[in-house]
Amino acid sequence: MSQGLRRLAGFTITAADPVATAASYASQLGYVVSTEGTVTPVRAAQWGAPKMAGRRYVEMRVATSTGPGSFVRFVEQMPFAGMPLLGHGWNAMEVLCQNPYELAKDFEGGAFRVIIPPRPLPFDPDLHAMQVIGPAGELIYFTSLPTHKTLFDLRPAETRVDEPFIAILGGPDMAAMLGFYREKLATATLPPASVNVRIINDEFALGDDARVPLGIVKLPQFHLIEVDEHPPASQPRPRREGELPPGISMVSFDVGDMADPQAVQVVVGAAGEWLELPAPK
Repeated sequence: MSQGLRRLAGFTITAADPVATAASYASQLGYVVSTEGTVTPVRAAQWGAPKMAGRRYVEMRVATSTGPGSFVRFVEQMPFAGMPLLGHGWNAMEVLCQNPYELAKDFEGGAFRVIIPPRPLPFDPDLHAMQVIGPAGELIYFTSLPTHKTLFDLRPAETRVDEPFIAILGGPDMAAMLGFYREKLATATLPPASVNVRIINDEFALGDDARVPLGIVKLPQFHLIEVDEHPPASQPRPRREGELPPGISMVSFDVGDMADPQAVQVVVGAAGEWLELPAPK
């Protein structure tokens, strides 16, 4: 791969009922269905998950997006009982929004459950975010970015709820996780900093003031990967043979030397995360 990851194209999330999950995203977030159907045997084979053939899927996007946008794809798969909130691999999808405080009020009594209320982030009070459990059990960060300054070449939300723009990766070895993207996928990384990440502190009972290493995989514009180093109690996620990893299964990326977008491959990172990439020519 000569030019590295160029754009975060979308998230694949497993859901017991992808149609019902999509309906909640439509009613609560304003997302619209871009395509739906059943997973073909060819695509299931490309994923290395042959049992997914014939399963229902629904793919959604922001209704008013002016560009290609980042999709959210729900694929039919039964959940694992008792799966921890955080583990090795893709832990969360971060979504741009204009006002997380108002959004939290909108979510009251609905399919999106706020677990950490909106607040200014400790490392930059111009950023405001909350953590939410979505209708399929997925962890979502809803974040508003400032309009008066630019951070990491990201952009503020243009609508009440905009596109997913950051993938949250967790695992036990920061050097290995960042090294995979830098050395194997030719994508720039930023050195880790010690950061107070409340959801990690809460999940692993580290204490309110604990800090963990947080690194960045820097895509050219608008998107990035946040890399969190987890404490030793974090574990790999289970996966049934022939199926997708549960929860946030894969994150899809465009690459600089993209081939036929209809042909994909799955690449597995250092924390066991699945990346859906265009297949090489």
